[in-house]
Amino acid sequence: MRPVLYSIKSKIVIFAMIATLLPTAGLGLLSFKQNEAMIVDSVTRELRVLADNINRQLNLWMDENMLTIRALSTSNPVIEGLVSLNKKGSTAKPVQSVMTSYLISVKGKLDEVLELTVFDHSRKMVASSASNPEVIESPEQWSHVSLTRGTIVIAPHWNTLYDTATFSVVYPVLSYDSQLIGSIAATLDLGLFKRKLLEINRFSTGEITLLDQEGRVLLSSAAGIDHLAALDPHYFTSMQAEDESIIHDGLAYPKAIGLLHTSENIPVITLVEQDQSAIQAAWMKLRNRFLEFVGILMVIVTLIALYMGHSIVTPLKQLISAARGIAEGNLDIYLPAKRKDEVGQLTTIFNQMTDALRNKHTEIMSVNQAMQQQNQLLQTLSITDGLTGLYNRTKLNTILTEQLARFHRNNRAFCLLMIDVDYFKNINDKLGHIMGDKILITLASVLLKSVRTIDYAARYGGDEFMAILIETNSSAAIKTAERIRSEASAACRKFEENPVEITLSIGITQSHPGDTTPGELMARADVALYEAKKLGRNRVYCINVD
Repeated sequence: MRPVLYSIKSKIVIFAMIATLLPTAGLGLLSFKQNEAMIVDSVTRELRVLADNINRQLNLWMDENMLTIRALSTSNPVIEGLVSLNKKGSTAKPVQSVMTSYLISVKGKLDEVLELTVFDHSRKMVASSASNPEVIESPEQWSHVSLTRGTIVIAPHWNTLYDTATFSVVYPVLSYDSQLIGSIAATLDLGLFKRKLLEINRFSTGEITLLDQEGRVLLSSAAGIDHLAALDPHYFTSMQAEDESIIHDGLAYPKAIGLLHTSENIPVITLVEQDQSAIQAAWMKLRNRFLEFVGILMVIVTLIALYMGHSIVTPLKQLISAARGIAEGNLDIYLPAKRKDEVGQLTTIFNQMTDALRNKHTEIMSVNQAMQQQNQLLQTLSITDGLTGLYNRTKLNTILTEQLARFHRNNRAFCLLMIDVDYFKNINDKLGHIMGDKILITLASVLLKSVRTIDYAARYGGDEFMAILIETNSSAAIKTAERIRSEASAACRKFEENPVEITLSIGITQSHPGDTTPGELMARADVALYEAKKLGRNRVYCINVD
């Protein structure tokens, strides 16, 4: 029979060999993550290619229409009409009538043009194809680029009159001797570009949507998306800032991976989206296979570990029983160390440990006493706010419960103040969180100085504080609140570095016989605080309870 020493060692070696399988699981996980990243990168590249294609097509469409408007600006009827109007003594109405007829005729031949309007050199409208044109005046100043390429005067938007997305451009009109004599404006139907979107969409796996500068839909290749839809402002801002594809609540899909791209020549933002669920299908299948592999591996390792544990636990039962006696306080246990294997060595060490426990019992008791003191300190910390030192919200609920019970016993009213720093988020964003913490600490100090020793002050959360004024009616509470408001503002103005102007809004409510829970009082104080903010902030508002 082989010695137990070698038997235990063999089992440990076997377990170590099985444990070498674990790196395989790690490599599988790493491979899974890399494949997932590659899929996301591939989707991002596809979205960028699609967005670039849309941008090129949009720029071509824009250039074609600008060439058309430029051609109109050099047409003889427009130039000669403006020259005639600029001459002294000329009759305006006949010339305007001729130009109007010409604009109506040209507009009827151009599908993309919804309106044409001509202005003279004084920026006064002289003729239009529409009875109520969208463009009512031309630019006051012309840059060098706008003289040669025109300018967009009304950004793309949804035009309710024409029930389509439109935008307006203005091109200068020059005389035959290259003098600026007026301008011509055209309102273009951006909705006709949808045909191009649908054509491009047939060869892609995603959907394409054109948005205005606010994220509202102008037109889309996806069915069921109209001009009333808009991209969520949070995702719209994030996608513009990061210039990367992100997972968001899509317009074409419940969950989508989308990318934004801004056109170069026209203020239109292109949103390209792909269905996240379809993208996830590939790597979810890989994930499931990976999990199956890891599960099988874990079952095998667990079975082997159970076998090893059973073979090792049997000779250790005596030690376990002895250890249980030590745990119950019996320090007189002694075990004979007869075996020479690891169990025998453990028995010897166990006896030494028992001797050490007996010899150092006094030291252990001292340690217990120190631990009790530490527990008392932890109990104190559990009811206070770490930043301000005031009571925390948990302690606040306990105090309110006690005060309500006391109020119902002796009918002595108390008041609850809810205090909020006005525009604290803006202060944090502008001056940083360190200054924000300094303001909160200062406010806590002012709050403690402004209330009596029998009152309570607590930090409710964030920049909100609460004060419980014992045996105080609402009139006295208002005076205390006004003192807190003025002293807090004054204290923050006295900062040695970066003095800060802050204001407080304070809501007050008094205990009422109908109050049964702290939540009712806090809800009423919150309503009062809301009214203080609604009335302009930097004030105290006390809510009356019938």
